[in-house]
Amino acid sequence: MRSSERRADRVAAADGLRALSMLIIMGFHFWQQSWLQGIFPPDLLSPLGVPVFSLTWIPRTGYMFVDVLLLLSGFCLFLPEARRMADPLAPAPDAPGVYFKKRLVRILPCYWLVLAVFLLFWVRPSDYASPADFWVDTLSHFTCTQVFFPGAYYFTHFPTSLWTVSVEMQFYLVFPLLARLFRRFPLLTWGGMSLAAEIYIAFRARLPEGMANAFHINQLPAMLAVYANGMLAAVVCAALLRCGVKKRARLCALGVCAALYIALVCMLRDGLDRAAEVQRWQVDYRFWFSALTAALLVLLECTPRPVRALFSNRAVRFVSLLSYNLYLWHQTVMLKLKAWRLPPYPDGGPDAYAWPQSASGAPWHSAWQWQYAALFWSVSFALAALGTFCFERPVSRLLLGRGKAAERRARKRTS
Repeated sequence: MRSSERRADRVAAADGLRALSMLIIMGFHFWQQSWLQGIFPPDLLSPLGVPVFSLTWIPRTGYMFVDVLLLLSGFCLFLPEARRMADPLAPAPDAPGVYFKKRLVRILPCYWLVLAVFLLFWVRPSDYASPADFWVDTLSHFTCTQVFFPGAYYFTHFPTSLWTVSVEMQFYLVFPLLARLFRRFPLLTWGGMSLAAEIYIAFRARLPEGMANAFHINQLPAMLAVYANGMLAAVVCAALLRCGVKKRARLCALGVCAALYIALVCMLRDGLDRAAEVQRWQVDYRFWFSALTAALLVLLECTPRPVRALFSNRAVRFVSLLSYNLYLWHQTVMLKLKAWRLPPYPDGGPDAYAWPQSASGAPWHSAWQWQYAALFWSVSFALAALGTFCFERPVSRLLLGRGKAAERRARKRTS
């Protein structure tokens, strides 16, 4: 395939949404450890009739954007299949053996590196109530099965955010079967996956009195509708790329995108207003949030070029490239900086809660928050870049180099 054709097939909004979601997730976790808010003056928009202006709701609802990353995973995995559905002459998707090899090489080396660093420096059998707990936690993480063990899920000594990798690996295992069904019966398979997710949530994730089962809300069955929306978005997007979008339609798409954005903001603000039952709200609205995001992803690809450029420029693509290592390392950076008192902060009193972020009003507190933010973001990006360019890419070239070279030779022969 020629380079111009590859650029035409590129879905620009996917990079933008991935980068934006990763930054919001990082902001959410950082807000939990710093309570940094009020970045903009509350009266900033008072001349426009807005009495109080605050963007704190963005990091405080960042947990929802993990679902966006999973949505994008389903979208990107199925996009080659969707292009073949739209155009029988499009390049064939990877064979199952190549597919599994690429997925394992993409995910496991960097993931195992994080686990190895924790075992080397911070995780010891003596930290656990029994040797059995240590081995369950360790082996379940190395095999991406920690979400099946309540102890490893709730009380792990590894980064708690790694549960997402476990769900992703499980989805990779069943994806070839789901993709085959989706190719033949797209709407039926989408409906079946969405219904299966709702049934699982109804019987396993929802609890009486408006609460949720925290162990089951993040299991793969509860995420099937998110993946299904991503796969269906790939089908629609591939068809649009095949047919083309006229100039007038692009302006209409821009207006619909604005409406979708407002709907998503209203949905997130609703979740913030009901923060006491946030996990229940999350599973109750998971399908609709992912569906609106999937529609936004497709329609952003139909907007005028300047809008698409906002979601696919060098800066955005760079953040998107680092996103996996950012996800793997940012929580460790955040917690270790705080544990090592970088930047320094005084001891809290015997009754101090969530110290030092709860020390609001202390003379040193605001300065500490901003210094902590600067260290967190700079160290996270530096470590993610190091992991991406000095480990992930060399390992990928080492393990996949021969396969990629064979693919390039085959494409030259057929072009």
